[in-house]
Amino acid sequence: AVQNCDFGVEENKIVALIGPNGAGKTTVFNLITGFIKQDKGHIHFKGEPIDDLVPYQIAQEGIARTFQLIRLFPKLTVMDNLLLAKHKEADNFFVTLFKPGFIRHEEKANKERCLEFLKLVGLEDKKDHLAKNLSYGQQKLLEIARILSTEAELLLLDEPVAGVNPVMREKIRNVLIKLKSEGKTILLIEHDMKFVMNVADKVIVMDSGQEIAIGTPKQIQNNSKVLEAYLGR
Repeated sequence: AVQNCDFGVEENKIVALIGPNGAGKTTVFNLITGFIKQDKGHIHFKGEPIDDLVPYQIAQEGIARTFQLIRLFPKLTVMDNLLLAKHKEADNFFVTLFKPGFIRHEEKANKERCLEFLKLVGLEDKKDHLAKNLSYGQQKLLEIARILSTEAELLLLDEPVAGVNPVMREKIRNVLIKLKSEGKTILLIEHDMKFVMNVADKVIVMDSGQEIAIGTPKQIQNNSKVLEAYLGR
């Protein structure tokens, strides 16, 4: 599915990973996040290898992701979906037993931080709603807010605007640009080429498991290999 694939994602950039269906894009995400292991080659994050780490360890290193299919907890509130992603000292039995005051303070701080993320994506007024009662586009925004609550530095977004209407697509674009301005690094998979060209600093094109072109959106639009991959000879 992926072979001889070699690219980098620069800090504080929005990088788009594009290509025809079956090009290996989601497999690359699965490799980076440890859901599957590579047969050969290496994956580095901030100069350190992460090949041998399992998914939760990779998340703790500062990489978080969304999926093609929304994976929220539908019967929990919007706020609770975010709080579940927060690392809590309250998970430690002895801290819970001997420092109840600290736990209350931490819970309050976590809620305030999660509310900041909900405000960023425009869902603060939905914080007490069940996730299942949000619109499809709002659920996409909630997924972004949830990975923000992990405090990750690198955000991997798998088709963030797939199936959303033009108004919501523009809202998600503005959220990503805002995140970049706040220092986040984003690697996204997307088939909406207009969206990609309007948001990405760099575009990586894959075909048959390999990257076939890397450049700015304008360079990619005029690349003969890219046109061939999408349109045929």
